[in-house]
Amino acid sequence: MSLSPQELEELARLGVATVYEAGGREGLLDLPLKRLVPASRVAGPALPVGCVQGDNLTVHAAMAAVRPGEVLVFTMPEPEPVALVGELLAIQAKAQGAAALLVDGAVRDAEELAALGLPVWARWVSPRGARREVLGQIGAPVRVGGVEIRLGDILVLDGDGAVVVRRERAREVLAAARARAAREAALRERFAQGELSVDVYGLRPKVAEALAEAARRREG
Repeated sequence: MSLSPQELEELARLGVATVYEAGGREGLLDLPLKRLVPASRVAGPALPVGCVQGDNLTVHAAMAAVRPGEVLVFTMPEPEPVALVGELLAIQAKAQGAAALLVDGAVRDAEELAALGLPVWARWVSPRGARREVLGQIGAPVRVGGVEIRLGDILVLDGDGAVVVRRERAREVLAAARARAAREAALRERFAQGELSVDVYGLRPKVAEALAEAARRREG
């Protein structure tokens, strides 16, 4: 189910952690990601791009296929620190209206990418260049961090990493994330006033032994 631009902006504000929890702890991309543009937060439908190993010809082709608001997802059969994207490709992606780039491989021209402002998340930064010889696939499902990403699935990316929301669950997960954010806002106020999570969450019986031991150590 497609979301409006306003709903996608809301998902981005809610953030990866909230969306992941609200979605039933599904879809978290289990890989280290470098966020090249500080403080960037994005949510948008995925355009998966499967490159041939060490080859970014398909990345060049994707610049003619991407639609405004989409998150370009670049993969290879096996992740390796080969730069699938550099400044010149990122300039094209921004001009075509891409919302962000997610690269399960490397990028290069890191300072230029940061200055360009198009949000980019990548597994590595490396100057090692790719070939431009063999075409892969655009729009076919890919796997990133153990999670399948299909055309139109919603990606949420921020400083915590990335999570994918199945397109058919998008509105359901958005509603659950809103509710979770409202609960957390109320808890934030209670904690700021001095209440403790061990009491609010009913955890004190579980931690009583550790608290008693801490008290004995102070007295001893």
